[in-house]
Amino acid sequence: MGNTADARLRAMADMVGLIPAAGRGVRAYPYTETVPKCLLEVDGVPLLRRNLELMRDDLAIRDVYVVVGRHGARIREYLGDGSALGVRVHFIQNDRLDLDLAWSVALAAPRIASPCCMILSDEYYQDTNHRALLDSPYASALATCGVMQARSKKQLRKNYSLQLAEDRLVVGLVEKPTDVDDLSMGVGTYVLQPETLARLAADFAQAPDTPIVWTTWLGELAASGERILSFPLTGGYVNVNDREALNLANHLARDRDFESRTASLVYVVDDAEDQVEEPVLRFAEAPELAEVVVAARRDAPALDAVARHPKVRVRVSDDPRLPIGDLVREGLDAARGDVLLTAYSDDSFSVRDLAKLLVYLRDADLVLGTRTTRQMIEQGTNMRGSVRAVHIGLAKLMELLWWRFDSRFTDVCCVYRAFWRSTYSLIRGELRGTGVEIFPEMVIEVLRARRRVIEIPVHYGARDREHEYVPSRYQNAGTFRRILGMMLRKRFGRSRGAPLRRLAAGGGDGV
Repeated sequence: MGNTADARLRAMADMVGLIPAAGRGVRAYPYTETVPKCLLEVDGVPLLRRNLELMRDDLAIRDVYVVVGRHGARIREYLGDGSALGVRVHFIQNDRLDLDLAWSVALAAPRIASPCCMILSDEYYQDTNHRALLDSPYASALATCGVMQARSKKQLRKNYSLQLAEDRLVVGLVEKPTDVDDLSMGVGTYVLQPETLARLAADFAQAPDTPIVWTTWLGELAASGERILSFPLTGGYVNVNDREALNLANHLARDRDFESRTASLVYVVDDAEDQVEEPVLRFAEAPELAEVVVAARRDAPALDAVARHPKVRVRVSDDPRLPIGDLVREGLDAARGDVLLTAYSDDSFSVRDLAKLLVYLRDADLVLGTRTTRQMIEQGTNMRGSVRAVHIGLAKLMELLWWRFDSRFTDVCCVYRAFWRSTYSLIRGELRGTGVEIFPEMVIEVLRARRRVIEIPVHYGARDREHEYVPSRYQNAGTFRRILGMMLRKRFGRSRGAPLRRLAAGGGDGV
């Protein structure tokens, strides 16, 4: 079996890859305001990298032509020469975006002299059978189109439909069909012959300023009797053409193996070292957590006691006066999990909310707890009256300042939250706060990195019977001014948010 597969791969050695990535990404705005759509990340990995790896691993492709336009410099910067991914990347510049996808394909004609697999840069594939293309009769057709079964008519209407005859022969294509009778859906995977590219380039030469609709052009070839084949693809698929689709792709990727991901909770001890034993051990016993990292400023007997638990690691800072923002960063940097959570040493949060935070994390980059929901506020809390109003007011101000990013908040200062390690790695360099403002700052940076934040209610109450309410040194005018000032600087300052992640040597992307 292995020798047969190797023979197939050798037979395909002359196939090259083509990825058109010159589009404007208007429908995914504002996510694509500063980032090309192909570099939007699904589970921490850009779509462009995923499709390059698909070509490399499933089709043995080593030379890939990437057509760039707007934001082309960022794509070039990210991919380099492709060596970090084990391929050779050749860039083609498209300065006529008004001529749409077909012009990007035609630009490749002078460069490609062998069959090519073209995959659109804004599509997400999961566990598909692209490798089976090796056995398809692609060499006998001008083009072979990937076909999948749509989940719904709505999904099909965003792609294209095919009219099929016997032996998977295509006799017609319709871009974004309105009348849908069959859920056979064309996707952005094609195998094209050099002759196909040359014909397209010739048609543009006859009318250089006239756009050609790619799907319509292929459909006309099929209708005229040219041999266009379909190839049945199986597996997960999302055409990432808007924010809703990006969220769906992230859900599919994360849900696939979520149970195998590890979770670390960082328990921030803010001058309460003698009171941590009971709450830390409660978290340590939670099956959802692989470890609890206790971040403290100074040692104490209670910390020695919890450190004996196999799931607890205690990290004591070298500076007993370390600001809480820096303490939070030290704890997060030390955590090892794929998923990171934070909690605070006032023992006001419930272990039973862990599962809820993690469930919603399948659909988000950061899940933020809110303590302002009246039904979840327990006896003995300080989240009432004017305190509750101030927290809601700050959250609503953040909504207003970042309205374009669908932010809907009631409590952006809540410490109890869950987020992906890849999300933290992306925003780590932009977290400047040294005080408690680091918690709303984290929300802002996730938004500015074009990531999704979901807010859910969590239980909030005083656990210590010695206190009538949750103690807090930060409920004062000075803290309010610091948070307000940070928000305004982030919104109206020069910083553009989290930078583009680069490919690391050896194929990593910094996740």
